[in-house]
Amino acid sequence: MIHAKTMGYKTLYTDHSLFGFSDLACIHINKVMKFVLSDIDHAISVSHTSKENLALRASLNPYKVSVIGNAIDSNRFTPDPTGRFPVNTINIVVLSRLTYRKGTDLLIDVIPAITKIFPEVYFIIGGDGPKR
Repeated sequence: MIHAKTMGYKTLYTDHSLFGFSDLACIHINKVMKFVLSDIDHAISVSHTSKENLALRASLNPYKVSVIGNAIDSNRFTPDPTGRFPVNTINIVVLSRLTYRKGTDLLIDVIPAITKIFPEVYFIIGGDGPKR
C-alpha cells in the first residue's frame, strides 16, 4: 500500500478491529496506521463504530470510509423455530474470537443483566481465544 500511488494503483483498506488510544501498544499501532493509510483511496469498516475508530486513529477523512456491515442473508439462512432448545426460548448466538478487543468482557458483563430481565434468553457462545 505504501508504494501503490507511485505505481498508479488505487488502494482500498478493510478494517475489522477496534483499537484503543490509551496503552502504549495501541498508540504505536495507531501511528503506524496513520502512516500506512495516509495515501489510500478508500477504506471499508464493518460497523459505524469501527468507522469512527478508524477515522480517528488513522486521521482519515470520514468521507473516505464506508461501512459494509457483517450480515446474514436471511434468504439463504432461515432457522426453524421449532428446533429451539429449550422450547420457547430466545437463543442469542455469538461466534467470535474470544479476546478483550472483540468485546468478550463486555458480553460477559451484560449476560446476567439481560437474563435477569428476560429469563427466556439463552446465550450460545462459540469461539476460541484467551478469554475462553
